[in-house]
Amino acid sequence: MYKESTAVMVDELIKYDLSLDVYFTYGPAAMVLSRPVLPRRDGQPIFMRGEVGIKDDGQLRPLVAHNTTHIDMPVHFLAGGADLHAVLNNPAYRVNLPLLARVVDVSAWPDPQYLYENNGMRYCELVTAEMLPPVDELRPYDALVLLTGFGAVMRRGSEQYAPDAEGFFHMPGVTAEVARRVAEAGLTLFAIDSPTVERQTQGNPLRMTSDVHPILLGYTPPVFILEAIAGDRLAPQVGFVPTEGMLEVIPRRANAKGADAAPARVFLSFYSGQRNCRQLQQLIALMTPKYLYG
Repeated sequence: MYKESTAVMVDELIKYDLSLDVYFTYGPAAMVLSRPVLPRRDGQPIFMRGEVGIKDDGQLRPLVAHNTTHIDMPVHFLAGGADLHAVLNNPAYRVNLPLLARVVDVSAWPDPQYLYENNGMRYCELVTAEMLPPVDELRPYDALVLLTGFGAVMRRGSEQYAPDAEGFFHMPGVTAEVARRVAEAGLTLFAIDSPTVERQTQGNPLRMTSDVHPILLGYTPPVFILEAIAGDRLAPQVGFVPTEGMLEVIPRRANAKGADAAPARVFLSFYSGQRNCRQLQQLIALMTPKYLYG
């Protein structure tokens, strides 16, 4: 449960959890089911639960990291690229540290040709470069957080989500021009409230573009991609959507060697007053370690 919007005092730090609280899959991806592994019974008080991936045909499939909030590593699209093991706790990658993020909300973009409605929830389906700040305005930041409004759709779960008659899922995606602008601005991370940054090009069988990931992950240094965040409760809970925040990305560490991605817990912190950016810079300076071990 979450609390509805309450009065927020100026200059108090607000921390919002951008992590999706459900699994969300689409197309041929395996659904994630929870099953008791050790049920509680008389004489046996311990309870344990496990998760398993299962296809429509009932066959079990390995679970991947891409079915909830997750961060992509360069090796996800690039042979020889850095895997999770190479990135975690490596000070060469800024993504391990608190990031100053620019937040752009395009969920109510005025041109309807870019919008789509699913079960009464309207969101921006196609994000173009015109929706972003210019490169020079992005340069002072470490990350760009893009909110399309699709988080509310994902939060309802995969069971409530289906393609149209032509097999299109109408998930938000970004153009290659968006990726190039983000890379040119020198950002460390690009986040979006969609399972993927790519755009669907075909319904049956499902086909997606594959140009955005290589542009971002192949850049030097790489721009990490954070997918399936959920910012739909920001305005209802806080009362507004900030334009800036401190982003903290905490990927799962286990089994990191060879991993192309990792589920992640993600927090966006900000102040409600007019000094938000200055206070965030001070907070990030305070929280950024000189050394990183572990």
